[in-house]
Amino acid sequence: MVFTVADALDIDLLKDAGARVLTGSGSLDREVRWVHSSEISDIARFLRGGELLLTAGLGMGRTDALQRVFVRAAAHAGAAALVIEESGRMFDRVPDAVVAEGQACDLPIIALAREVSFAGVSSQVHEILTDRRLQALTYEREVESTFSNLLLDGADYLSIVQTLAELTDGTVVLENIAHRVMAYVGEFGEEAGIEDWDRHARGLHSDDSGCVRRPVLMRGQPWGWIHVFTDRPATERSTAAFATERAAASVAISLLTDRSREARDDQRSTALITRLLIGDLSGAEFVDQAGRLGYQLGSGQIVVVIANKDARDESSGPRAGRQIDTGAISADMGDYVVAVAAESGRTRAELAGLLGKMEHGGGMSRAVPASMLPVAVTQAKSAAAVSRSLPASPVLHFDDLGVERLLVTLAQGPELASFVEDELGPLLTKDAQSTTPLLPTLRAFLSVDGRKTEAAEKLFIQRRTLYNRLDRIAAILGRSLDDAATRQSLLLAVKGLDLLEGSSVVARRSGRP
Repeated sequence: MVFTVADALDIDLLKDAGARVLTGSGSLDREVRWVHSSEISDIARFLRGGELLLTAGLGMGRTDALQRVFVRAAAHAGAAALVIEESGRMFDRVPDAVVAEGQACDLPIIALAREVSFAGVSSQVHEILTDRRLQALTYEREVESTFSNLLLDGADYLSIVQTLAELTDGTVVLENIAHRVMAYVGEFGEEAGIEDWDRHARGLHSDDSGCVRRPVLMRGQPWGWIHVFTDRPATERSTAAFATERAAASVAISLLTDRSREARDDQRSTALITRLLIGDLSGAEFVDQAGRLGYQLGSGQIVVVIANKDARDESSGPRAGRQIDTGAISADMGDYVVAVAAESGRTRAELAGLLGKMEHGGGMSRAVPASMLPVAVTQAKSAAAVSRSLPASPVLHFDDLGVERLLVTLAQGPELASFVEDELGPLLTKDAQSTTPLLPTLRAFLSVDGRKTEAAEKLFIQRRTLYNRLDRIAAILGRSLDDAATRQSLLLAVKGLDLLEGSSVVARRSGRP
C-alpha cells in the first residue's frame, strides 16, 4: 500500500500536535516517500519529490514575497506536503501569503498548533514506510513464487488468469492483439461489460481509471493485453499492477512454452511414426519408444487411423498437434495424418475423432496386437487410398474394402496402370479429344451391373441416348458390353483408374514424380 499524506496525519504525534489542513485537502492522497525537516531557506534544491517537509518556519523568511518563494519552490520540487509549526518560534499562525501560495500550487499545507518532535515524526513515519515496504516485498515474492510454480506445473494462460483474479480480487480479461477475448474471469459492474468489450479495449487506459492494463509481449512483439478491473483504492493499485505485470510475463512464457513443447512433441512423433512407416521399427519397438515419449499404447489391441489432406490448403486437413489423450500418437506426414492409438474399447467414430473432422476422408485398420502394427499401417493406407478415389470421401474401415484391397496393392507397381491402359486406353484417348466424354456413361453402366434402364435413370438421359453411347463405347473398345466377364474386367479397370488418379493428384500437389 502507498503511504499518503492522509496516512501521515493519522499518526499519534501529529494528531496530538493538533494538525489541521489549511490547503490542498483534495491532494491528501499524495504518496509520502520520506520525511525531511529543515530550517534553511533553499531546502527545495535538496528535495527529490514525495517528502513530508517539517519546519518551524525559520527558513521561510519574514516577508510575503520570501514566503511565497519558499512554498512555490517546495511545490515545484515535488514535496508531498508542508507541515509548519505554529509554536511561536517563527509563527503564531501560518501567514496568509503561505496559505495563498499553497492554494495556488495545490500543495497541502498543514499547521501544527503545538510543538512536536520532528525526529519522532520522522522515526514513526520511516518505521511505517519500512514495514510497508517489507510487506510489499513479501507480497511480490509470493506473487513471483505463485506464477513460477504455475509455469513449472505446465499451467496454461487460463490458469494464470484465474490465479491473477484471485490475487487481485478483481475481474480479469486476457485479450489478443486483435482485441479478441481469450480468457475472462470475474464479473463486471454496470459501467462496463464483456458484450461491448471492443469499445473498452480500444479506449484510453490508466491505472487510476479502475482498469490496470499490461501488455503481453512475445519476443519483443505485442501478443495482447491483460486487463484487471479492481475496486481497490488508487493507493492500493500498485500491488494489482505488480501482479498484472508478472501475470502478463507468465502468459507469454506459457504461450512460448506451449508452442515449443508442441513443436518438439510433433517432431518426435513425426520421426517415430516415419520410422514405423518405412519399416525401420517393428511394432513392439514402436510401442516401446512411444511409451518413452509419454504415449501409453498398452499391451492390448492397436488401431491405425489415416486422414487424407488437401495439400493445397494446409488448414483444411486434420492437424497433428496436441494429443487428445496419452493413448494416441499422431503425426502430419504432408498428404495425410497418421494416428496410432490403443483401441481400449473405442468405437470407430471415436477413433476417427482423434484426427478431427477428416473432411477429405481417410482409412482405418483392424485392431491388431503390437506385433502386427506394420500390417495395420498397410490396411489403413489402403482404406485411405480408396477413400480418396471416391466422390464422397468417406472414412473407410479396412473391412469395408472388397476387391479394392488387391487393386491398392497392384497400384504400388506398374501392374495396375498397365491393366487400366489395356482395358480403357482407347476410350481414355477418345475422351481426351472430345467435349462429351464417355467414361461417365461407362462408369454408371458398370455400377448397376449392366442394367440399362437403371443406368439411364442414374445419368438422367433417355434409354435411346444411353444405347447410342454404349454402342460407341463398345466400338471404341472393340468388345461387347453385354458380356459379364467384360463388364467385370472393365469395372476393375475403372476402380483402378480412380485409385491411380487419386494418387497422381496427391503426387502432383506434393511435387513428387
